[in-house]
Amino acid sequence: MGARLVVAPETAVGNAGETKESGVVLLPSFADIANKHGAYLVTSYYKKDGDKFFNQGYVVAPDGKPVVGHKKVYPAKPEVDNLGVVAGNEVVVADTEVGKLGMLICKDGFNKNSHFLYEKLGELGAEIVCIPAWSIGWKEMNTQEYVRNLYTYGAFASRTFVLMSDCINKSFNSYGRSLIVSPIRGVLQEGSVDKEEILVQELDLDEVKKAREFDSWWQPKERII
Repeated sequence: MGARLVVAPETAVGNAGETKESGVVLLPSFADIANKHGAYLVTSYYKKDGDKFFNQGYVVAPDGKPVVGHKKVYPAKPEVDNLGVVAGNEVVVADTEVGKLGMLICKDGFNKNSHFLYEKLGELGAEIVCIPAWSIGWKEMNTQEYVRNLYTYGAFASRTFVLMSDCINKSFNSYGRSLIVSPIRGVLQEGSVDKEEILVQELDLDEVKKAREFDSWWQPKERII
C-alpha cells in the first residue's frame, strides 16, 4: 500500500512470559521487519532491563535503528500486579523523514493525567503521536466511547495527528476501533469492533502547523482556576 509509517497494536511481538523468564531481546527481529519493508514501524513489547520489567515501545526506522523509545508511563493494574511492570517517566520526540514522531502506549493516552503527556508532546514539537493499544473496553462497564474520545481529545490537546492501533480479542475485551485523528478535522478513520483491518491515510502535516498558529492567539495566556 506504500505506507511509510506503520503502527501495530501494543505487545504485537513476543510474550510476557518469554521475555521475563529468559530476558530474550526482541528488538533485532522487530528491526528486521522494518528494514525488510522499508517503513517506520511502531509497537511495544515486554522487556527485561536489569532487574526491572517494562512495557517497552519503539519507533524503528527503515534502517532498523530505533529512533524513539518509550516505556509505558501508566501501566494497567494487571501489568503491575501480575507481571511486575515498572512505569516509565518520560516522553521523547524524534525528527524523521516522515515527520516529528512521539509515542504513548495504550493507557498512557486515556487517564486523568493523559492531558499532561499530550501537552508535553506538543511542547516537544511532535507532529504525529503513535499509540499502540491493547483494549478499549472492560466487562464491568463499556468504556469504548470514553477511551475513543480521550484519544481524540489528545490530538487536539497536543496539536498532533494521533495514530492509535488496537487489536480485536473479545475474550479479553479488546474491541479494535483503531483511530487516525487529525488535530483540525478530528477522526479521519476508525476501525470496526469485529473485523481485521488496516487503516491507511495520507497525512498533511501542514494541519499541525495551522493548528498551532491558531493557538498562538486563541488560547488564554494563563491558567485562572
